[in-house]
Amino acid sequence: MHRLLLAVLLLTLACAPSTAPEQASDTPQFPNHPDFKPAPEQGPMPDSVLLVKRTPIEKAKYPAVDFHFHGGRLKTPEDYARMVEVMDQAGVGVICNMDGGFGETFDQHMAASAAVRDRFQQFARVDWEGINEPGWSEKAAAELDRCFRAGAAGLKISKRLGLEIQNTDGSYIQCDDTRLDPIWETCAKYDKPVMIHVSDSVARFQPIGPKNERWEAGQWRSDVEGNYYGGGFPSIEEIFAARERMLDKHPDTHFVHAHIAMMGFDLERVSRMLDKYPNSDMEVSARIQDLGRQPFSGRKFLIKYQDRILFGTDGNPGREVEQFWTPHWRYFETDDEYFNHPAQMLSPLGAPLQGRWAIHGAYLPDEVIRKIYYENALRYLPSARQTIESRL
Repeated sequence: MHRLLLAVLLLTLACAPSTAPEQASDTPQFPNHPDFKPAPEQGPMPDSVLLVKRTPIEKAKYPAVDFHFHGGRLKTPEDYARMVEVMDQAGVGVICNMDGGFGETFDQHMAASAAVRDRFQQFARVDWEGINEPGWSEKAAAELDRCFRAGAAGLKISKRLGLEIQNTDGSYIQCDDTRLDPIWETCAKYDKPVMIHVSDSVARFQPIGPKNERWEAGQWRSDVEGNYYGGGFPSIEEIFAARERMLDKHPDTHFVHAHIAMMGFDLERVSRMLDKYPNSDMEVSARIQDLGRQPFSGRKFLIKYQDRILFGTDGNPGREVEQFWTPHWRYFETDDEYFNHPAQMLSPLGAPLQGRWAIHGAYLPDEVIRKIYYENALRYLPSARQTIESRL
């Protein structure tokens, strides 16, 4: 009887599911980041206890031209009409849609925005499909030529160039590639600006970990998406060097460098670039958080290069006026201290993923604000002058 009970017990134990912990795999989840640890879960910035001035702001002091807006979700005339309501509430006179696209997409945006054409400028956007095939350059330049004749205000280049688009051998195509020369030359032919975004934030090229300020902000909470360290990508300096070679080759093409040329962490270097290349201007979108945490250097930079700086937000139709647009005006127009910047990215809990810190206002003179908000942009957008002047 005892033997029977023992046999039943052994059989039961053999059939029961194992409760022992699974042995960890020797293969890291992210091979390029074998020591990856999830960033801490972060919520919104804590409320400040400082009793400092807060200037009441209803809208922009002058009608602004948002030279860097992503309106890809604006598909219908009704979408565009609703966006105009937000613009009027925020004090934005004209928006440049960086998602105008190429081919049929461009035509659709032109048609959908026809009723409010005075408020929107559509930028073409190169289709990189087939870049490794013979004749791509000629086809792309011809389509860009068509877009300009159809009303495109400029050309948008995204960071895919340099960090995603590849040659057949797997190397990354940079902006000085000879296949792009006809595109830059077409822009020069029509005297249209290239809104160019190459490279990315410097923290994205650094190891993921507590010393990386974006890790601390909670950006890499569950994966390594958007980090280029150790992944076989070009370095930030390689991309910057290619950009300078492009500028050297095309002095007659006007380039507006998005996000302060991705160098807002080093304003002296930005200054050297502006001094060397008179065909270059800077656009400030998604870099208010960098300018505003270096308030003295940032203010001096904006005043010194007041004729070369364009306003932009990198926003989209879903952004709220008080949370997103108003902090831009607060930064340029006031001497308010220690307030939340207009965060481009928020975690599900509300953490600002591109800068977990507060900023200070630049308190610029009115003549500088006017140049940054609209006067410098109107050099590139002569058809928008009447719209802006009617709102002054």
